[in-house]
Amino acid sequence: MTDVVEEDCPVCNSSEDAKAQFARAKVAEHLKEKARRDEAHRAWVDEYTTNGTLAEIREALDEQGHPRN
Repeated sequence: MTDVVEEDCPVCNSSEDAKAQFARAKVAEHLKEKARRDEAHRAWVDEYTTNGTLAEIREALDEQGHPRN
């Protein structure tokens, strides 16, 4: 029973999909934070998102195919 819970838990799950989701979330946070101070990051966020929300950034990363660890 514990194995099923661990497989469904995004923290315990070590599948490639979960790793990619975690990596994408970190990259999205990086982009959002850097966009506040860096023109290149701001330009990327402006080009690929409408409002620059984390959800939009993650979606844009999915569409761009990044990151895939």
